[in-house]
Amino acid sequence: MPLETHNAMNGLITTSGLALLACLLTASVVAEASESKPNIILIMTDDQGYDDYGFRQAPMQTPNMDRMAMKGVRFDRFYTAPACAPTRSALMTGRNYLKTGTAAVGFGAEGPHMDEYLLGEAMQDAGYATGMVGKWNLGLSDAELPSRRGFDEAWPIVQKEVRSYGRYTHFNAPFFHNGRYAGIEDGWQVERVTDKAIGFIESNKGAPFFLYLAYAQPHEPWLCPQEYQQKYIDQGIGPEYAMFMGMMQQLDEQLGRVLDTLEANQIAENTIVLFLGDNGPTPTTRILEQQADGWFRQTGEYYSLNEEEWARRNPSGFREKKATGWECAVRNRLLVYCPAKYSPRVVTEQRTLVMDIYPTLVQWAGGIRPPYVPDLDGQSLVSLLEGQGDWKAQDYFTSEAGKPQSHRKKDNWSYRFTEYTLPLDQRSSCFYSGDYVVVNDEGNWSLYNIIEDPQQRADLQNQIPEKFAAMQKLYYAAFDEILSDPHAFSDPVQELNVTDGREGYLEMEGIYRVKGKNSVTWANTYFHELNAMQELKVDVLEAGEYAVTLRALGVPAETRIRFEAGASGNEVDLVQGKKFHPMGRVRLDAGEQTFAFTLLETADLKGVGEMGLYSLSLKKTN
Repeated sequence: MPLETHNAMNGLITTSGLALLACLLTASVVAEASESKPNIILIMTDDQGYDDYGFRQAPMQTPNMDRMAMKGVRFDRFYTAPACAPTRSALMTGRNYLKTGTAAVGFGAEGPHMDEYLLGEAMQDAGYATGMVGKWNLGLSDAELPSRRGFDEAWPIVQKEVRSYGRYTHFNAPFFHNGRYAGIEDGWQVERVTDKAIGFIESNKGAPFFLYLAYAQPHEPWLCPQEYQQKYIDQGIGPEYAMFMGMMQQLDEQLGRVLDTLEANQIAENTIVLFLGDNGPTPTTRILEQQADGWFRQTGEYYSLNEEEWARRNPSGFREKKATGWECAVRNRLLVYCPAKYSPRVVTEQRTLVMDIYPTLVQWAGGIRPPYVPDLDGQSLVSLLEGQGDWKAQDYFTSEAGKPQSHRKKDNWSYRFTEYTLPLDQRSSCFYSGDYVVVNDEGNWSLYNIIEDPQQRADLQNQIPEKFAAMQKLYYAAFDEILSDPHAFSDPVQELNVTDGREGYLEMEGIYRVKGKNSVTWANTYFHELNAMQELKVDVLEAGEYAVTLRALGVPAETRIRFEAGASGNEVDLVQGKKFHPMGRVRLDAGEQTFAFTLLETADLKGVGEMGLYSLSLKKTN
C-alpha cells in the first residue's frame, strides 16, 4: 500500500495534502469574498438637472429614473461642481476638483494630475473588474485615457484627430477602445454606449465588477429620433423643448435596458446602481439639421427655453443655470438603487457631496487607500444609507471653471497654471457651511440661508453682517487650503508612451507657458506675433529618436516655425493647405522634457492668428 494512502487511512495528511487543503480553503475564501462584494454601476448623465425627471417635469416620461428615485435611496441635497470636467474629476478622485490639477473644461486643463489615485485604480486594487463607457472628459493625451487610469475595458467617446471633439456627437459617434481609435459606430450614441455597457456586465457577471457608465445625454445640442420629439409636440410642447424631453425619454429607455440586464442575469440583488447628473441644467441648445447623408450638422442657430418652458423644467425655482456659482448649477440628486440591500427613503436634511461617492464605493469593495496618495475630501455614505450614526456635513467650496487666466512673471513668460488661474472676482463661486451659502458672483457678494431659502431670493448680508463676515472668512480660508495642495493648478505633464509600436499623442492645448502674443482655446493654440513661443511639458517613458508630426490648420503661406524637444531642435516650413506637418526627428532622453514652438516667419501675420495648432503625434524610429 502506498505511504500516502496508508497515512490518509490513519487520519494523517502529508505535505502535499496540506498544500492541497490550503489551496482549497484559499479558493473557498476568495470565492466567498467575491460573492460578498457587490457589483457596482455608477451612472452619470450630462447636464441633467435637479428636476429633469418625469416625476418632476410633466409630461416627460422617465419611468426607470422615477423607479430608482422612488424605490431607492434618494439624496436631495447632493452637490456637484457647476460644470462637467470639474465634477468628473471630483468623482474620480474623491477630492475637490480644484485640488486635483483639473482647472477648467477644455483648455488642456481637464485631466487630474497623473499622481492622483483614480477610482478605477482603487477598484482594481480591491479586486474588481473595471469598465468605463461613454464620456470621459478627464484629459485626452494617451496617458490620460481611461484605459490607462484604472479601467480594464474602456470605450470612451473620442474623435480620432481632435480628441476634444466627438463627445456630443449624439448620432454616429466616434469611439476609442482601450487606448486606440475604434472608429465611428452607426446609430444613436446613447444606444451604442448602452450596448457596450451591457456587454461588459454580461462578460463579468461571475466576478465583482465596477462599471462607470457616463452618458453624454442630455447635453446640448438636443437630439433624439423624430418619433420621440413628435410625441411631446403632440402634447403642446414647443419643438426644441420637445426634443429635450424626447432625448430624456430615449435615455431613460436605455437605462431600463441596463436594469433589465441585471434581472435577466440574476445579479440585481447584489448590484448597487448609483445615478447622478454632473451639474445643473442649461436652457440653451444649438440647432441641428439632418443632411442627405444622414449626418446631423450645426446650423449656427441657437434656441433658449422661454420663461414658461424654463419654469416647467426648473419647478424648484433654483437660481441661475449650469456654469455659475448658484444653486441651480451645483445642486443635484444622487440615487442609490438596490432594493435588496437598501430600503426606499429620501435624504433631505443632510448635505452630501460628489466627493462622497469615491469612499463609499471603496468601502463597499473592501479597498484600502494607499498611504502615499493624497487625502480624500469625501466621506463614505454607507452610514447614511444604513440609517446609522450622525452625519457631519462638510463645508464646500466650488466655482465655475472658465478659461485659465495666465500670469506674467519677471522672466516675461506668462504661466497658465498658478494661484492666479482662477480669479475669484471674475468668476462665479460659492461656499457652503451649515445652513448657509455665500456666493461671490464676479465680485458681487451675497448670503443665503439655503435651508429656508433654497431659491436664494433673500440676500442676508446686511441683515446679519457678522454671519456674512464669518462666511467670507471661511470662503477665503477654504480657497487658501485648496491652493496649498501640491496638485492644485499644477502644470499639465503629458506622458509620451510608444510601447507596443503605438504612436504617441500629445495635445497642444496643454501648453503650460507662453512668451509673446499667443492664445489658447478649448482645443488648440494660436500664435499672434513673430517670435511668440509656446511650451509643453512631456514625460518621455523611452529614450530614443522620434519622428514628430504637428497637426495644424489654417496655415498661411511662407510660415516657418522652430520646434525644440529636449536638446534637439528643427526649423520647419509648414505647408499651406495641409493639416499634418512633419517636424523632423528629435532625440529625447527619458524623463520630463520641454517641447517648445516658436513662430519665425509668415507671409500673413494677420492670417497666422487663425492658424490652429492642435496636436502632436510621435513615432519611435530607434
